[in-house]
Amino acid sequence: MAENPAIEKENTEGTIEKMMQMKPFRHFDSHGHAGLEKKGIDERDGCMDFWCGNSVVSRSMMGARAMLGDPNPFGVITKPEECPNLSAETFVQYMDQANIEGMCLQAINGVTAPYGPDKKVWKWYVPNEYVKSDFIDAFPGRFTAVGGVHARYGSDEAVNMVISAHECGFPGIKFHTATAGYPNDKEMYPAYEKCLELGMHVQFHTGCEELPGTRTKYQSPEHLDDVAMDFPDLKILQLHCGIFNNMEMGLWNVMKHDNMYTDIVIPVPLLMHFRQYFDMEHIRFLEFFMPDKVFYGTDFPMTMPFYKAMLDNVMNMPISMEFKHKLTGNNFRKFVGWESKEKE
Repeated sequence: MAENPAIEKENTEGTIEKMMQMKPFRHFDSHGHAGLEKKGIDERDGCMDFWCGNSVVSRSMMGARAMLGDPNPFGVITKPEECPNLSAETFVQYMDQANIEGMCLQAINGVTAPYGPDKKVWKWYVPNEYVKSDFIDAFPGRFTAVGGVHARYGSDEAVNMVISAHECGFPGIKFHTATAGYPNDKEMYPAYEKCLELGMHVQFHTGCEELPGTRTKYQSPEHLDDVAMDFPDLKILQLHCGIFNNMEMGLWNVMKHDNMYTDIVIPVPLLMHFRQYFDMEHIRFLEFFMPDKVFYGTDFPMTMPFYKAMLDNVMNMPISMEFKHKLTGNNFRKFVGWESKEKE
C-alpha cells in the first residue's frame, strides 16, 4: 500500500524546515495603553506627562513623536495642543500593519503616596468609560480592557472600581503597584474577593517605573506570592515579569502558582542581547517550563517605532511554531475567553 504523501513529507522534513515554516496566524497584543491620545488628553490626569516636560518618560516617547510626524521630536512639549496627534485610529492602523487581531488596553486609576518636600501626589487616570466608548465600542472585535483599581481611598472604593470595570464588560482589573502601593495590602483584599465573585482576573505591574512619584519598592513580584497564596482561585497576570526588578522571582511565581501567569513586555531585538532583559535563554526557559502561561505584550504606543519589528523578532526566534502561536496570541485569548470575529 502506498504511503500517505503528507506523512512521507513530514517524516523527511528536518528540524530547520519545521522551525522555519511560517503559517498564517493573527496575533494578540496583551498589553497596550490608551489615554495618551491628543483628544481630551488634559482631562485625563497624568497622561500629558508622557509627552510633556523633560523627564525620563517624556524622552522615551520621542520616537513615537517622530513616527507621528513631529518635525522636532526632541523638543520639549509644554501644552496640550503641542502633543502629537495620536488617536484610537492610529492604534488600529499599527495593529493592522503587524497582523494583530486584538489588543488588551489598560484603563488606569492610580495615585501615588505623597513625595517630595511639599508632599504632593501624582495621579494617573484613564477612565473605564473612556476606553469602552472610544476603543472597544468604536472598533468592535479589536479591543478588550482591564479597569484600574487601588485602595488609597479605602477598601469600599476599591470594590466600586472593580464593579465599574465589570459594568463596562472588562474581563479583569489592573493594580498599578508603582502608584497604588503594595499589592498584598489587606485593604485590597475585598477588591480581590469581588473579582472572584464576578469571575474577573487581576493584573499587577511588576516592572520598574519612571513615572513621577512612583516607588520601586512596591513593584517587586515577591509581594504577589502572598496574593496568590491567599487567593488560589484568583487568576493573576503578572505584568512585565519583574523585568529590571526581580525577573527570577517573577519566573518562579509562575512556576509555583497554578493561578499565576505573566507577560513579557517587551521583546525588543536590541535589548534582548542583555541578560538583564528577556534574552534567548529566558525565552527558551519560558518555552520549556511555562509555554501555556506567558503572553506577548508591547506597551503600545510607547513601542511605536519598533512595533512590527518586535513581532517579526519573535516569529524569527529559534523556538517551536507551536510556542510562537501560544506566546503571540492563543494563550491570552484563552486567558480572557476572547472569541475571534473571523477565522484564523
